[in-house]
Amino acid sequence: MQLQTIDKALYRKRLNIVLITSIAVLLVISLSVSNILIALFGSGIEGDNFWWNVLGVVAGAAVVVSAFKVMANKPFMAEINYVRSLKREMNRIYRSSKKLNIALEANDKNAIIISYFNLQASKQVYQLDNNTLTMEELSEKIRLLDEKIETLGLSISVYDYQPNLVKQLG
Repeated sequence: MQLQTIDKALYRKRLNIVLITSIAVLLVISLSVSNILIALFGSGIEGDNFWWNVLGVVAGAAVVVSAFKVMANKPFMAEINYVRSLKREMNRIYRSSKKLNIALEANDKNAIIISYFNLQASKQVYQLDNNTLTMEELSEKIRLLDEKIETLGLSISVYDYQPNLVKQLG
C-alpha cells in the first residue's frame, strides 16, 4: 500500500453523498419492509412487532451492502476505497503495536519504516477527515521519529513501506 494524493474536497463530497444516500436508503427500505410485514403478519398488540421491525432493518442493511458491493469498483468510489484501505492498513499496524514498539526501541529499520508510514498515513487521514484535535500530538510524534531517523543516519520514506514488513515483526 502506498500513500496517494487525494483531492480533499472531492473525497468529502463523495463521502457525504455515499453516507446520506446510505442513510436514506436504509431508512426508506427499513420502514417500508417493516410496515408491510406488520400489515401482513403483525399482531394488534402494541409492542409485539419487534421482530418485524428487525427484519425491516435487516432488509434495509442488505440493500445498502449490496449497493456497496455493486459500486465498490466504480471510479466514483476511488477516494473512499483508498481511505478505507488506508485505515484498514493502519488498523493492522496498530494491532501489531506491541511488537512494533519493542522493535522501535531496538532501532529496527523495518519498524522505523512501518512507524513512519503509519504516522504519515495518519496525518493524511486526519487532514481528509478534518480531525484537527490530535494533529498537534501527531506532528510531535512525526518530529520525534524524524529526529530518530536522522540520528541513526537512515533514509526513510513512505515508499519504503510494504505490508509484509508488519508480518516480519518479531
